[in-house]
Amino acid sequence: EPDHGDIDKLLAMIEEAKKPLVLVGGGVIRSKGAVPEFRRFFEKLGAPVTSTIMGGGACPGNHPLFTGMVGMHGSHASNIATTRCDLLIAIGCRFSDRVATDPATFAKQAKIVHIDIDRAEIDKNVLTYHHIIGDARRALELLNARLPAHDYSEWKEWVFSHQEVPRKKDENLHPQEILETIQDVTDGDAIIATDVGQHQMWCAQYYHFSRPGQFITSGGFGTMGFGLGAAMGSAVGNPGKVVVQCTGDGCFRMNCHELCTAEHYNIPVITV
Repeated sequence: EPDHGDIDKLLAMIEEAKKPLVLVGGGVIRSKGAVPEFRRFFEKLGAPVTSTIMGGGACPGNHPLFTGMVGMHGSHASNIATTRCDLLIAIGCRFSDRVATDPATFAKQAKIVHIDIDRAEIDKNVLTYHHIIGDARRALELLNARLPAHDYSEWKEWVFSHQEVPRKKDENLHPQEILETIQDVTDGDAIIATDVGQHQMWCAQYYHFSRPGQFITSGGFGTMGFGLGAAMGSAVGNPGKVVVQCTGDGCFRMNCHELCTAEHYNIPVITV
C-alpha cells in the first residue's frame, strides 16, 4: 500500500506545477488493472504524456496528449518537454540509459517524482525529489480519487509545436510508410513483435499502439532472435488477431529455422 502522506505530497506538487509531464514505463503495463487508472490520471491531469519503449500502449499512440517515446530514440517533442518541464511524474520506469542518457542533466529543471513498486529502483539511476513506493494501480487509484481536473493549455501548445513535420513522400520506400501501411490495413489492431535494433525503434516510433500487449519486444534485455518465437506465441495466444514480426536481416538469421515450427503447426505469422 502506498504511503498516503506521499500521495498527499504529490497532489500538492501538482497544484504548484505550471509545466508537468508524465512518463509511463513498463511497470504500468505489468501492474494488473493499472492502465485504465493511468488513462484516467493523465486525462484528468491534462498534461503531455511520454513513454519508454516498454510503456508503449499504456497511452494510445494517437491520443492528443501523447508526445511519443522519450530518450535516445525518442521524439523531439518528448525530449524537449523533458528538458523544460517543472514536474516530471515517472510511473513504473527505471530511467535506463536509453531514457536518461546523461542522468546528471536529465530533466534538470524539474522536480522528479518516481512511482515504483521496487524500492531498489528509487534514486538508482536518476535522483528524485519525491517518490512513492507501491503498486502502480493502487497509487493511481489514490491519486485519481482526489485529483481535480487541470488545464495546461499554454504548456501543451508549446510542447506540441515541436512535433516533427511528417516526411514528404518521394520515390523511395521508407520504414515509416511500411509501418503506417500495416497500421492502415489492420485498422491499427495488429500485434507487433520485434527483434532488436533499428527496426525495433521504427516500430516504437511509427506504429500507434492502442493497448497493452500489442507491442511485444524484449526492451532493455534486448536479444536478437526474440521476435519470431514471440510472434508465434502471440498468434497462438490471440487467435484471430493479425500478428506481424518486424525484424532486421541479422536478427532474422538468428532464429529463421523456427519458420519450420510456424509451418508445422500452421501458425499464421507475417514477417516483415
